Amino acid sequence: EKASPSYKEVLTDTMKQLAETVTEPKFGTSGGEWTVLSLARGGYFELGDKYFEDYYQRVATKVKELETAALEKGLKAGALDKNKSTENSRVILALTAINKDPSDVGGVNLVGAFDENGFDWIKKQGINGPIFALLALDTKNFETKDATLRQQCIDFILSKELEGGGWALSGKAADPDITSMALQALAKYKTDEKVLAAANRAIAALSNMQQTTGGFASWGSVNSESIAQVITALSAWGVDTGTDTRFV
Repeated sequence: EKASPSYKEVLTDTMKQLAETVTEPKFGTSGGEWTVLSLARGGYFELGDKYFEDYYQRVATKVKELETAALEKGLKAGALDKNKSTENSRVILALTAINKDPSDVGGVNLVGAFDENGFDWIKKQGINGPIFALLALDTKNFETKDATLRQQCIDFILSKELEGGGWALSGKAADPDITSMALQALAKYKTDEKVLAAANRAIAALSNMQQTTGGFASWGSVNSESIAQVITALSAWGVDTGTDTRFV
């Protein structure tokens, strides 16, 4: 690895800002799971640190409330939201990062919710559902009673591929964020010829999307998150973004 030594400083500064901004992480996209995931995977706090333990206690209380509300709306055990399976996936990603078992969070089985509520629930919010379900299930290779669940997620993602390669939440133009997240979700399944072919088209699409500055624009603006998603996706597929001519 010949990465510039300054990247570690940038990473540490970023995590420091996260920790100082989000002093009491709790359930949610803002000031919650993504912050916990970043600080855990980045090694900013040791596993078992009070920061993570307190977060876990808050989440255990919250998911019990959400499951109760979801059950009253006719959902089955473990679901946190009627329409968004990504609520479950997001929390699973954070909990596995801090070495907690998402199949028993204060008595709530967040992983089992995928089996209990089925693929129709997973795909209710479109392509995001199956993408994040795969990412969550594969963090610790969680088993599902329905052995076809992962394949249904894969097939759904592949069915949404756009002409010219890549994916988007909506419309006909591939989006770097969704394309990258789909690539991350599919990376484990590269032995599948259909997955490999779609991935190669998506990587070519990402290359075409790259700005002359090296960055990527999503929803009309170049931003660091899109760049980070692309780097993560390409790394998962063995593409070195520092040397590969398609991305330099």
